[in-house]
Amino acid sequence: MKKCLIVIISFLCAGEMFSQKDSYFPQVFFDKKQAEAQLGYGKSTIEGVAFTREKRNVPLTLGMVKAKMGKKHVARPNTVIMLFPVTEYFTEFYNLRRKIESSKKQVLMSKEAFAVRREAYTDDYGRFKFENLKVGKYYIETIVDFTAVGSYKKQTGTSTAYNVYGTPLYSTPIYETFFYDYEDSHRESKFVEVKKDGQVIEIKL
Repeated sequence: MKKCLIVIISFLCAGEMFSQKDSYFPQVFFDKKQAEAQLGYGKSTIEGVAFTREKRNVPLTLGMVKAKMGKKHVARPNTVIMLFPVTEYFTEFYNLRRKIESSKKQVLMSKEAFAVRREAYTDDYGRFKFENLKVGKYYIETIVDFTAVGSYKKQTGTSTAYNVYGTPLYSTPIYETFFYDYEDSHRESKFVEVKKDGQVIEIKL
């Protein structure tokens, strides 16, 4: 339950927690009836595994960029996986978030829109399942928390070279690598379309 609350807060209450952020909302009408109808009973299933990878610096022409190309981390047990029907309102929310979200700006859904969703929980292997879905397009999202290992180098001494007369010629710093654990989390998401009633779709989130 604690995990669920953390994820919900990240959608709805970030403005209360981080007052330095400006909050933005989709400027289109949320059709609750349509959204609830899209989450009605069907015979299809979406299942899969939730995981993320550590970010690594990747060299590009204009400099370094961080990309998820490091060690793989499977979602911890009981991680909340959320499924939303893709409506006009949600599409506006998603596009706006991609466009302006930053350390100073956050894009939020209304409480009414956020409430129209389904939730699943991961097992010990990071797997999850949504059953009884209708034909339609869905958006699935989660936050994967993980513990990673970082490293840094620190000078611990110097090595000095001498000539045959004992005169120092030059010194070279000696560095040692130190390791430490740190906590991190990544948002992972995917759009999935059910095209046929009764379809079973396997995904990697």
